[in-house]
Amino acid sequence: MKFNKLYTFLAVAVAALTTTACFDDPGTDTLYNGNMVEFNAGNIPNGITSSFIRLNSTQTDVVQVQVNRVSTSATEPITVNIEADPTSTAVAGVHYSLASKTIVINPGEFVVNFPVTVLTGNISPAEVPNLVLKITSATGADVSTNYNDLTVRIRVICPSTLAAKYSVFWESLQLGDGDGGAAQTTTNFVIASAKEVVFTASGTGSYTVDDISFGMYPGLYSDTKPAGRINDACNKLTGPSSNADRYGDPFTINGVVNPDGTMKITWSNTYGDGGTVILTKI
Repeated sequence: MKFNKLYTFLAVAVAALTTTACFDDPGTDTLYNGNMVEFNAGNIPNGITSSFIRLNSTQTDVVQVQVNRVSTSATEPITVNIEADPTSTAVAGVHYSLASKTIVINPGEFVVNFPVTVLTGNISPAEVPNLVLKITSATGADVSTNYNDLTVRIRVICPSTLAAKYSVFWESLQLGDGDGGAAQTTTNFVIASAKEVVFTASGTGSYTVDDISFGMYPGLYSDTKPAGRINDACNKLTGPSSNADRYGDPFTINGVVNPDGTMKITWSNTYGDGGTVILTKI
């Protein structure tokens, strides 16, 4: 709900999980003095996501998956065997390849990378292959029972170069009535006092937008610009559910990048505001 809009028209919490490697014994704490191996990201519930921009049909990329030695001593080598779990939706030779299924953690080392080659050129951006890796055995160490598997979410996207300043033209505009309906509407309109927005790259195919009301809030309500994010997946534009104004009202954003480079975006909030805008690079 908006409490101070002027109704005139045209006027990661990343919680750190700390694990202590010690066991209780009456009257004393005993540090673990053996050797154990685990995936460094094995404690992440959904695994890791590796996104790549597909540039050609022969492209390959490499994901380095970190494996840890958990020990107070590193005097002996450890051989670690890793397999693709049958629950994987990623297919060997189609989505990925493994040059080796064995790595060695040498004396004095506590971490080593396990390389996964992603066959990026074979993968359509519409595909969502997940590779589930599992530490099946180790020589010279125990295998962690909690962190012995890891999902690598392989994602391929198209090149995206939307970072720029854009002019805003409203094909349709609606001011809300507070209950999700329309108080006023118009078409083919430019908000003269707030007719530009800026896209700033914030990640692969992701952009921070300085005003996801596209000029409506500052230009028609004399309100604060609601900044937000828009993602580009092969010219399909979406806004994450976290997009909201300062009142906590969520924004729904969908759109496309047109063949001529302009963007057509439709947005709405629960107050009833929204519309369809055409953005043209300045």
